[in-house]
Parts: sequence; C-alpha cells; structure tokens
Amino acid sequence: MKNKIAFFMTALLLLSTMPMAFAQNGNTEVKGNPNGGMSNISPRQVIPQTVLEKTEEWRIKKTEQITEKVESAGDFMGSLSEEQSKVFLHLSRAQQNRLIEMDKEDALQTMNNLRLRTVNNDNAFKKREIAQEKIENTEKNYLKAKQNYLKSLNSYKEAKSNFIDVKNRIKECKDEDSEECNKLEESAINHSKDMIMNSANMIIEHLNKIKEKVISSETIDEERAEEITSEIEGYISEIEDIVEDAESAETKEEIKQAASLLSKLWIRIRNRERLHSAAVVESRVWVIIKRSEHLEERLELTLARMEEQGLDVSEIDSKITEFSEKIQQAKDKYQKAQDLIDNEYFGDDKETLKSTVDEAKELINEAHELLKEAHEILVDIVREIRLAGGEIEPEDDDEEYEIVEEDNDDNEEEEEELEDNEEEDEDNDDNEEEEEELEDDDEQEDDQEEDDEEQENNEGNNTTV
Repeated sequence: MKNKIAFFMTALLLLSTMPMAFAQNGNTEVKGNPNGGMSNISPRQVIPQTVLEKTEEWRIKKTEQITEKVESAGDFMGSLSEEQSKVFLHLSRAQQNRLIEMDKEDALQTMNNLRLRTVNNDNAFKKREIAQEKIENTEKNYLKAKQNYLKSLNSYKEAKSNFIDVKNRIKECKDEDSEECNKLEESAINHSKDMIMNSANMIIEHLNKIKEKVISSETIDEERAEEITSEIEGYISEIEDIVEDAESAETKEEIKQAASLLSKLWIRIRNRERLHSAAVVESRVWVIIKRSEHLEERLELTLARMEEQGLDVSEIDSKITEFSEKIQQAKDKYQKAQDLIDNEYFGDDKETLKSTVDEAKELINEAHELLKEAHEILVDIVREIRLAGGEIEPEDDDEEYEIVEEDNDDNEEEEEELEDNEEEDEDNDDNEEEEEELEDDDEQEDDQEEDDEEQENNEGNNTTV
C-alpha cells in the first residue's frame, strides 16, 4: 500500500506545475436551442449572467459538453439558485455527471449541501494550519518519546531476565523456609514491579509518540485531533495510577492485580488505537484525493489551451473523463470509510470496533486500487498531451476554489490471542507469559509505526508543490 501511495503521489507531482490561469472570461454568448424545450437548453441560457461573467470559459464549455448528453440536465440546471449554479460549474466531470443523472429532487438536495470556498494553494491540501514552530517542537517531543520508549524497553528486558533467573532459583527452594529463599521471594516481587513499571512506561511513551504525530498532522482536522489527544492523555493518567499501585504493592497478589489491570488497559488501548490508525490512514488518502481533484482542473486547463491552438484533444478528453470518474469512485470509498469511523468513534465494544476498522480498511484499500487505476490513466493522458503537441505550463494563481460538503445533522488476531491469554493467566501464580506477549505486541507496534513514519515521509517528499 505504501508503494502505491508513493507511486501515485509522484505522478501528481509531475503535473503539479500546470497552469491555473489561461481561462477566457466574459464570453457570454447565448446559444440557440434548435430542438426546443428544457432538455437541450445550454447552461448559458439558464445560469445567471452574473455567474457566467465571473466563471472561466473552460468551465462553462466543460459543463455544456457534459449536460448536452442528458435530456433532463436543462430542467435541473434551471432550478439552481445563483450560488448553486456557481458551485455546479466548479464541480468535476464525474460530480456533474452524477448530479444530472440523479432524480431531480435528490440532486437538488445534494446541491444544498455543497458550498464553494476560496483557498490559498499553500493550504489546499491541509485540514488545518499548524505553526512551523509547533511542528518543530512536536518533532522534538516525538524523538524524546521514542528514546524513552527504547530505554524503558531495555529496562523491561533486564527486569524480566532478572525475574526469570530468580524464579528458577526459587524453584530449587521447594518447601524450604530459609533466609535465602525468603530473600529470593522478595527479589522476585521487586523484579516484577520493575517489569510492570517499565511496561507502563513503554505504553506511555508509545502513546506519546502517537499524540505528537496527531498534534503535528495538518491532514487531521482540529476536532478529531483534540479527541485523540484527549483520549490518549486519559489513558496515560490511568496507567500512572496503576504504576502507583504497583510501586506500593507488597505481596505477589497485589503485583498480580496491578499487572492484570495494566494488561487489560493495554487491550482497550490497542482496540481504540486501531481506530485512530485507520483515521490517520484515511487522512492520507484524503490528501491524495484532494491533489487529484486539483490535478483534474489542471488537465481541464491544459485541454482548453490545446483546443485554442487547434490541436486534436478528443482522445485526451475521453481519458480525462475516465480519470475524473476513478477519482470520484475513490472519493466515495473514502467517504464511506470516514462515515464508518465517525459513527463508531466513541464506541468501546471490541467486536464492533474490530468489525468497523476491518470494513473501513477494506474501503480504503479499494480506494487505493482506484487511485492506482487513475494513475495508469494519468500516465496515458500525459503521454498523449505531449504527443499531440500540448505543453504543460507553470502555475501562476495563488488561489483556487474547492467544494466542501456540509453535514445536515450539523494487528487483530494477535490482539485476540493476547486478551485470551490474559484472562487465562488470572489464575496463575505470575504474569510472565502475559507480560511477554505485551512486550512482543509493543515491539511489533513500534515496527509498524516506523513503517508508518517512513510512509509519511515518502508521501511528504513526493507531494511538495
């Protein structure tokens, strides 16, 4: 999946310098309607003149080309308000196609949820803007948490090795009640405490790494970022309480209770973390989709310039339509995944969370496949533009429009095995197996986060505009 993202983002970068300003404004000639009736009315005849005068000519021509294929398009467009007309002209080919093919009332309801806003190109692919100083600070905190995690991991391993050594020596005591055996029992308790406290520190620093990544992410919206960081801080507080109990424990039973609480809390954290991880992956897909939509407009502008030069663009035109549809299909998958995650975001039932994340991840995978197919079409488009004599020019505009939709209602099998083993271990004399699995799971998660970090860095390197 990582390679697919990097591959596709490289292609987006290839065309990131396409021109934004070679539109011909002010052409408001009204075409006739030779066949009569609303079914064949041109957008120029039903869209308010004030909107036409402020809309690039290529957008109007694109809309004409799309709407002339559907008989009911004129009736639908004639029902749009001035603001809705402006929004419709700025939609992608796929979006326009879907609307004019829908039932009129459903299409108008969809239009009611769409707004047009102006964005600076620097912020076009961000859900929020974060000060550079804050990003640099979170990077330092992340590296510090990573170092602390590794330090706690090494301390845990040392405590575990000492515990196993003492445990084996205690077995030799059997029923002997000597001073040396009593000291060994006391030593075993101390090493158990060390294991618990270092396990707790590992989890805390692991959570701190996630928190710093979320705080510095510009592709996660502010509300969601606050929810995640608040939840993480709550978990850290719970872990610190368990550590206090472990530090004050004097008996093997008290140590066992603290270890059990920590292990069960870790399971709860891992279940929730899978949801957070899905949200992070989802945010990365959002960036690719936004860049793809941005790219589609560049392709439309290139097409318009080539037509002005009298070049044959028929093949390119049809491929842009295919490209637009693939991006819209990927966007639909992304939206379904987002809805799933949003609906279950505050849930805490393990099975429901697992099912939700699995379904959301499957949708994201399907979106990736669609983006891969879009990339293959994009390669053909670029080749044909060059073969036809077209030229991709630098971008000169600082701002552009984007469509926003408003809401009217204003590592799985291992986790299951870990939980099962933890429940079975409640009746055992120690929690060695339980803690060992916790350590293994932590190490695997750290490796996974390293992969995620590498993927994020690759995406960042390949998407610079």
